[in-house]
Amino acid sequence: MNKYIRRSLALLVILTLLLTSFSNVFGAQQLISQTVKKQTVTSGVTLENYDRFTTSGWIKSYVLRVDLSDKNVKVDTLVNKKSVVGSSTVLNLAKNSGAIAAVNGSFFDFGAKGSGNSYTYGPVVSSGQVDLAATRDSKDTATFSLNDLNEALFTYWNTKVELITPKGEKKIAASYNRYKGVFNGMTIVDAKWGAKTPGATAQYPDWIEMVVEDGVVKEFSENKPSIDMPKKGFVVLGSGSHIQYLKDTFKVGDPVDYSITMNVDTNKMTMALTGGAMLVKDDKVLNTFSHNPVSPSTRAARTAIGTSKDGKTLIIAAVDGKSSSSIGMTQSELASYMHELGCANALNLDGGGSTTLVSREQGTTGLSVQNRPSDGSQRGVGASLGIFSVAPQGPVDTLFVTSYEDKVFVNTSRAFNARGLDKYMNPVNINPNDIKWSVSGVKGTFKGNLFYPTTAGEAVVTAKIGENVVGTCPITVLESPSKLELNYDTLNINPGSSVTLTVKGWDKNGYTSSIPPANIKWSTGGNVGKVSSSNVFTANKSGGTGYVTATVGSAVVSCPVSIRMSGITKIIQDFNSAGINLITSPKSAKASYSLASNVYKSEKYSAKITYDFSTDLSVNKTAYLMLPNGGYTLEPTTSKLGMWVYSSAKKPIWIGATVYDSKGNYSSEYFAKGITWTGWKYLEVSLDDLNTPKKVTNVFAVQPKKGKSSGTVYFDNLTMVYTGYPAVDMSKAPKTTVLKDEHYKDSTVAGADSMTFSVFGQSTAYTASNKTQIDMLNKLAGQVSCSVNVSVLVGSNDGLTRSSIKVPQLSTAASYKSLDVNGSRLIQLNTAKGGLRLTNTNEWSWFINQLNSFNGNNVFVFLKEDPLKFNDTKEGQLLKETLTDYKKKTGKNVWVFYKGNSNSSYMDKGVKYVITAGFDSYGFSDSNKGAAKYAVVNVKGNSVTYQFKSFN
Repeated sequence: MNKYIRRSLALLVILTLLLTSFSNVFGAQQLISQTVKKQTVTSGVTLENYDRFTTSGWIKSYVLRVDLSDKNVKVDTLVNKKSVVGSSTVLNLAKNSGAIAAVNGSFFDFGAKGSGNSYTYGPVVSSGQVDLAATRDSKDTATFSLNDLNEALFTYWNTKVELITPKGEKKIAASYNRYKGVFNGMTIVDAKWGAKTPGATAQYPDWIEMVVEDGVVKEFSENKPSIDMPKKGFVVLGSGSHIQYLKDTFKVGDPVDYSITMNVDTNKMTMALTGGAMLVKDDKVLNTFSHNPVSPSTRAARTAIGTSKDGKTLIIAAVDGKSSSSIGMTQSELASYMHELGCANALNLDGGGSTTLVSREQGTTGLSVQNRPSDGSQRGVGASLGIFSVAPQGPVDTLFVTSYEDKVFVNTSRAFNARGLDKYMNPVNINPNDIKWSVSGVKGTFKGNLFYPTTAGEAVVTAKIGENVVGTCPITVLESPSKLELNYDTLNINPGSSVTLTVKGWDKNGYTSSIPPANIKWSTGGNVGKVSSSNVFTANKSGGTGYVTATVGSAVVSCPVSIRMSGITKIIQDFNSAGINLITSPKSAKASYSLASNVYKSEKYSAKITYDFSTDLSVNKTAYLMLPNGGYTLEPTTSKLGMWVYSSAKKPIWIGATVYDSKGNYSSEYFAKGITWTGWKYLEVSLDDLNTPKKVTNVFAVQPKKGKSSGTVYFDNLTMVYTGYPAVDMSKAPKTTVLKDEHYKDSTVAGADSMTFSVFGQSTAYTASNKTQIDMLNKLAGQVSCSVNVSVLVGSNDGLTRSSIKVPQLSTAASYKSLDVNGSRLIQLNTAKGGLRLTNTNEWSWFINQLNSFNGNNVFVFLKEDPLKFNDTKEGQLLKETLTDYKKKTGKNVWVFYKGNSNSSYMDKGVKYVITAGFDSYGFSDSNKGAAKYAVVNVKGNSVTYQFKSFN
């Protein structure tokens, strides 16, 4: 029988629930949406990634399901092979043991700082052997175990470690392999604990170690340093009264043994791992817990393990926490969640920074961390739980086919990858040359694994070896791109340097896909460099400016290129405007300032200083021209200042500027110490002696003391000279393709299936002092009252919703509501607190109901702002994805309007987004009232058009 593995079904089974039933309660939270991605790790093991949006926030979890009845799967405890008290990351434990998946397990005590040790709460059993145990009747921390039939047991263990004397008597020992440097009773350790014994220390100078090898006492090491641990034996550690007990009870050569007994049958036990409290017991969610590692109300990263009601499925969950993308769970929420996942019994494991789940992914052999540890990196832990595939490797049985993107443009290409899997879903090597590729749903050709579609539509790519080994992968082929986007808006680059360029295409409906290098035609202008066949742009070494252009089909995108160079000049003050003030020092110095229209270097003014510094020769006399706004901030690489200076006669005055460095220190920098020329002259002063020039605050003329002068001097074009990226002239570059908006046109509509509405953006409350805006708002109110069916205001202020408007009104500054008009539904959302959930936890359910209950042609949604500016950008993205899914499912028109800083629109995955700026439109002023616009939308059946119109 043919075997088929579809990427959409096997690797990524994606289930998105959007308020289909709001009775689904998750703990005290309501579930808003959930996305589940499933993949097969091996036969009998699946990995599920859950991304939940609840009324409390986002929660990410990762779930392994293990079929305990599958003989090809093994579950075991993972411990550090060098030392059971040595900490190690879950990833390293899994790699070193050959596991295909693993999760952190037991709680533990940290060892001394720098020791690298962690002392796991016991008992711990791996591969049928006890690794660690402590004498204790546990009433708070339960243990999970499996026997040789893979039957699971969850219970609280009573454990007893005992030393057996030559007379057969038993003496309680505190622990086995859990000595952590603090002596609390006679302790037994062996090679699993470490290669060396603890030895006497400053804390325990009176110390004895009884060495047992091959079942008999070999020696006593008393008050001595660490010794080698016996390979076939154990060591009994003693201090205080235990020293004499061991010396009195045992002699060299005496037989000796120890026993570890529990209140459960361990004879056929294959593994055991101790956790914390039971969460679910006998199919009932517990609401009180025997062990609370943190406050019961604290949401944190969590790990838990459980089994299904029939005991045949092991369910392991890791929940991320401590971030906005996943807030974590309380222990009560975790209990409810494990029950929801199907657990009849479940146990809490160590969480917080320890929570780590690793797994290989379908078709791969390498392990990777699936979750995001809350400390930002993996924590070293004690015992963990590992999942193993013990299946024999078989021949290739199926192909697992993937592509790095699920969309491709017609007449471009997309690479596919096929991996071989045997019947146990384990990777197996295949020869790529044996694969025959084909496609259905669209037309196209293959060159090796490269697909070249020639028609658009939904397609399925098939890989096949022989007759029975098959794999498929769905892909969407888009029409040719209508516009292109480079990964650089402006490319500023050093001489001779290289960067990789990428190009993304957009179709007319706002769906995107990357363009492979082989499908892009590159060109450059200005001799700035070259683009290689792999999209790597290398700048020339001589500097310059120009552009790089990418062309795909009829779509073009051009990007300015500026190569870093020294000696760039920029005029920072042309002395053509007001805002400059003159001050003198001392105040008695005589000088005045004005704009000169008869003498200038460049039109149309210069700065004219008239001075008389002929009196009081005992002090310097200075005329400062204070630059507007406290001065001009310089580029960090500024090396010089330049300025044109005019004088009709030679004078002894000095010309300078006051410059501050990055530390706030200022200095006077002089262009010239005396005017030795007549007419215009360009002067420069070096700033190399300054600690990163920061700001120039003034330019000045100064007469040093003991000298005198009077007259007129003119300044023009104060210039910054710096190292940087020169401006680019793009007038000769190919024009970037702008997507034509087929909806932007005027139209007249009439009939029972028609309507017209207006949309105006406003987020500022205007008062009587804003006479222009108030007058225009009143005028707009009058216009919409007689020309539209509905008036809508988007933004955070509803100044337009006034009694003078005679038609129904919507405003995003008010609570959420909807309005149905002639086959269209207008939905007003309230995001006043930065999102739907934060504003009102019921708003999502109401919104989804508004979508699902509508039977007309057009849905219009109104928002205060861009959804990607929500406090929770992930919620904003969910809103956009919800509307895209709704558009795909129903085929209805979906438009979104929000307040922004421009009057513009764009398509994004089938949904039309219209931005209206209101009085924030570029160029709006009392003298340019026409820049402020509002949108007028006309609807006829399922045809929607709009225009931005002035109302001055």
